[in-house]
Amino acid sequence: MPLHRSTAAVPSAGRPSPGAADGPPHGTQALRRFAPFLRPVRRTLAAGLLASALQAVFQWLSPWPLQVVFDNVLNHLPLSPWLAFLPAAPDQRLAILSLAAVVIALGLAVFGYASAYLIGKAGQGFVYGIRIALFTHLERQSLAFHESRTTGDLMSRLSGDAQALQSMMVDAMPSMVNSVFTLTGIAVIMLIVDWRFALLVLGLVPILHLSLSRFMGGLKTSVRAARRQEGAASTVAQEVLTSIAAVQVFGREEDEAQRFADATSEGLEANRRAIALQSALTTMASTVMALGLVPIVWLGALAIIHGGLTAGKLLVFTAYLRATYTPIRQLTKLAIVFGQGLAASERLAELLDARDELPDGGAPRTGRPALGRLVFDRVGFRYSSGAATLADIRLEVPAGGRLAIVGATGSGKSTLVRLIPRFYDPTAGAVLLDGVDLRDLPLAELRSQVGMVTQEPYIFRGTVWENIAYGAAGPRLSREQAIAAARAAGVDGVLERLGEGYDTPVSERGATLSGGQRQAISMARAMARSPRVLILDEPTTGLDAGSEAQLLQALERLARGRTTIIVSHQLGAVRTADQIAVLDRGRVVELGTHQELLRVRGRYWRLHEAQRGNASPIQFGLRGLTALLDAVRPLTGGSR
Repeated sequence: MPLHRSTAAVPSAGRPSPGAADGPPHGTQALRRFAPFLRPVRRTLAAGLLASALQAVFQWLSPWPLQVVFDNVLNHLPLSPWLAFLPAAPDQRLAILSLAAVVIALGLAVFGYASAYLIGKAGQGFVYGIRIALFTHLERQSLAFHESRTTGDLMSRLSGDAQALQSMMVDAMPSMVNSVFTLTGIAVIMLIVDWRFALLVLGLVPILHLSLSRFMGGLKTSVRAARRQEGAASTVAQEVLTSIAAVQVFGREEDEAQRFADATSEGLEANRRAIALQSALTTMASTVMALGLVPIVWLGALAIIHGGLTAGKLLVFTAYLRATYTPIRQLTKLAIVFGQGLAASERLAELLDARDELPDGGAPRTGRPALGRLVFDRVGFRYSSGAATLADIRLEVPAGGRLAIVGATGSGKSTLVRLIPRFYDPTAGAVLLDGVDLRDLPLAELRSQVGMVTQEPYIFRGTVWENIAYGAAGPRLSREQAIAAARAAGVDGVLERLGEGYDTPVSERGATLSGGQRQAISMARAMARSPRVLILDEPTTGLDAGSEAQLLQALERLARGRTTIIVSHQLGAVRTADQIAVLDRGRVVELGTHQELLRVRGRYWRLHEAQRGNASPIQFGLRGLTALLDAVRPLTGGSR
């Protein structure tokens, strides 16, 4: 089933991440950040490295049967002391050496497979652990963190960057390890066989190193740029696809396609530069190695002519030299894979090191559920940038009471209610639940007591009953319990009329459901949570009159016996509240019951009259002017 319930925290606004001033980690520093993720796979990795070492041993042995055949079978030279066990008959020697060549070939195959499989398996587990940790880490970050980042970029890192790191660990790492073992062993053997020729061959190493250093800097820069642009392209794609209705209705398909093409082309150009550099590096390495073979053969032939070297030894040397071609070419071809992996590790480490989490209140204080008494004690709030959103909010809601919050768009209504589940923490004052500062409560305990029904309910891919069960604060609800919650909320009539009832499949974001059906699921989900504090944030906005009336009845049942905070522009949904707070520019400017606020004839009264259709803005202006004249007339001695 695609749904799962997360207990991750969603903390508050805008603290800088620790270490942010030091900048994001780079290169091997970023890779060291992931060292702890190697612990669960260290045994598999060690076995893979051992297999790779044994593969390299067989690679080291592979030229020797041919040398013995050439010197001691065909040319009848005396055997070396370490080969004294071979029989004297040439045909028997040839048979044993052929069998040795077969054993070496099989050893190469077996240990090559074991190395690739075990190191690849360890790499998969390594990247899997990083992905899970990164996803869990992102869940715990605050709304401010997510609001400051694009979903496309986060998805690019979670998917594309993790895949690039996986390619480096699973595909490139086994080849690199084997290549390094092979080259190291060949260098040692060549030094043992003839140190003069070995030094001649090893003299190519500084040239290769300079070539590698020359190209790798530009390669890493290009790969980093490509990864950044791929994140930008993902952001564009995410924005367009999640707003496809608006794109189509305004006919902006071509513009958005061009925007995506522009973002993609920059990444494509960076990738082309990286490929060009990697191709140049491979060509340079191949050329150096090919040219290096010429003096080896020339000097070796001279040594054979003058009796200082056997043809078999020269054959071994040239075989080893050629054997270095494959690992060196492999390493140069892997440069772009390692460049992508290092760039990806930097982006992943930067994200994993980002910190914007609220401190948890610690262990649960009591085993008893909350009563639900809420107090806003001189609460103020401002985002990390910008003016204060809330200032000096003083409100009290008794357990089981109802507080309605009304005000113009941008007055701070939604920000105020988001302080209750600690989506944000106040920057001044405190919010108290049953006399305890919310910051002193464990997040899990606090949020288990809070339910929300919002204007745009969050509907997930799955079935209707699975979406309802998602709201449970404790163990997962069964299908029957989810249906019982819907009936208790009074929305069963809406949901049972769906094509397959509670088993109706729901598409992403509930696109196949009407607004009323989505709200019915949201209300049933809140009922499944059985919260002590219920937040209703514009729950009926955008619904037709029939759906609104039906869902208002359901909301009445849902709110019964619970501390309820109602945010609404529709005064019909708030008139029965125990208190109504009118917000303006982040401050409470009026507070009272529906009738009390009407008698004041202030902002609430004007909003009420406007919704009744009894007044226009011009009439309000005339009334305001008349009131002003009435106020100043006694001072001027005039009369009406």
